Amino acid sequence: MKLSTAFAAACLLICSLGVMPLHSSAGDSVKQPEIALAQPAASDKPSARTSAAPLADTIRQWQSVLAEELDNASWKTATWQSYPLGPGTHGWVVILSDRGSEVGYMIVHATEEGGYRLTEYGTGDHPLFSLNTLYQSLIQQELISSSISFEAFVQDPAVIQDRLYTGTLTSVWKLILAEQTIYADAKSGEILPLTQDPEPAADDSRKPSSLTHIAWQLKLPAFDPYGRLPWVQGTPLAVASLVDLQQALQKNAQLTYVTKLYGDQVTMPLAVMGYTEWEADQTYLVLDHNGPRYILLPSALAHGSLYN
Repeated sequence: MKLSTAFAAACLLICSLGVMPLHSSAGDSVKQPEIALAQPAASDKPSARTSAAPLADTIRQWQSVLAEELDNASWKTATWQSYPLGPGTHGWVVILSDRGSEVGYMIVHATEEGGYRLTEYGTGDHPLFSLNTLYQSLIQQELISSSISFEAFVQDPAVIQDRLYTGTLTSVWKLILAEQTIYADAKSGEILPLTQDPEPAADDSRKPSSLTHIAWQLKLPAFDPYGRLPWVQGTPLAVASLVDLQQALQKNAQLTYVTKLYGDQVTMPLAVMGYTEWEADQTYLVLDHNGPRYILLPSALAHGSLYN
């Protein structure tokens, strides 16, 4: 098994520390290929507890708003496909593609009070739960043969068992390879040191999302969190709110967000790329993880720490 250079360096550096959160909707397994998304479609019916607009209508609305507010041309014309996020989560991942290339994703959850929450979203060609990324990663790590075509891989019902999203930054592929169950990170495709499904994390934000306009946002360039290592033995910043975050970024534009996952088996340091505050709605912390990931700020602060 071959790990990427960054991952291997992380293992050597923080082997005593650890590297990523869980929720589900009943009995949905992954069987569909993601080769060409010719038509926008939501293959999963919303939960009975959801009283707002149908899932497909909500996704289309959010796609339009995000494309306009983030000035993302590829999202304006993108088609999409949704897939369930494991049993019991009442959640879906939405993969967006434009002209045959993946351009982003959304993580959507039905809420207890009705409607939907945009739990996470991201842009770029490495979306969360990308079969393309998973396929390439498994070949690079010599877990599947390069002679297996992408089409054959995604159509094999024996390999991919589930997409599991159990909380903030805890997103996992559950796979069967060589008659063994293995788990891979849903963003990078790296193999995780798990022997069973991750435990669900507390749901820190149950409020439905009502995206309208961006009230304020800060965009910062990505950087290598391994270039400086204050997060290894340093003291985390006292950041508990958006105001605290703004003040910390005024003093240092290169903050590293660190979360410990899977019972502290994995420590994940990610560069902070800013934040996006939606008018009369929620704020997302933007992290660099194979492309920008927009994570709900309260959940991010509840499950990780920031370092100078």
